[in-house]
Order: sequence, then structure tokens, then C-alpha cells
Amino acid sequence: MKEQKFESYFGRKIAIDASMSIYQFLIVVGRIGTETLTNEAGEVTSHLQGMFNRTIRLLEAGIKPVYVFDGQPPDLKKQELAKRYSKRENASKELTAAIEDGDKEGIEKYSKRTEGHKAT
Repeated sequence: MKEQKFESYFGRKIAIDASMSIYQFLIVVGRIGTETLTNEAGEVTSHLQGMFNRTIRLLEAGIKPVYVFDGQPPDLKKQELAKRYSKRENASKELTAAIEDGDKEGIEKYSKRTEGHKAT
């Protein structure tokens, strides 16, 4: 694998890991503390807005994105996913404590680590 300039992909089709992109946008787009971008019904839409914006940006740059949904993770990745789940659980506990303490910095920090799951 090697790094290339964005412009070097002009006129080409590129494969994009759809699951990773959706996850990325759930974490970042429209997030303020524990609040995320939602529609009028309260359903989270940050992933849709992020995918839309990225697709438009790629198309404007002459790049044709192909989003790939590749099914179940391999066994090796399942171990990594288990570690992430454990970290997410710890962050959820820390988020709950930050909310109870009114710690705005802690809320911002730990809400991003809980992948958009609200603390109870």
C-alpha cells in the first residue's frame, strides 16, 4: 500500500469500505457532546449526511466511489472487535460519571468513545 495524492484518482473507480465509512460518520458528523445529527423523528442521520457529502466530493473530483459491504469479519478481526467492545463499555461508564458530574470536557471525550450509544 502506498499514499497518493487525492487528484491522482481522477477518472478512476475506487472501492470504499462502507461499514468503516458509516462508523466514521456516526462518530464525527453533527456531534456535540452526546447529541448527534438527527431527523425530525429523532433518528440518527449523521452517517447519511456524511456519506452524501463524501460521495458528492468524490464525484466532483472525477472519482467514482463504489461502496463495499463485505459481510462478516474474519476471526482475527473478531478479537479486535472484542477489545473495542470492552473499551466502549469502559467509556460508557466514564460518560455516565461525566454526565452526573456535569463535566463538559469528559462528556465530549467519552461520548465519542461510545460510538454514539447514550449512557444510561
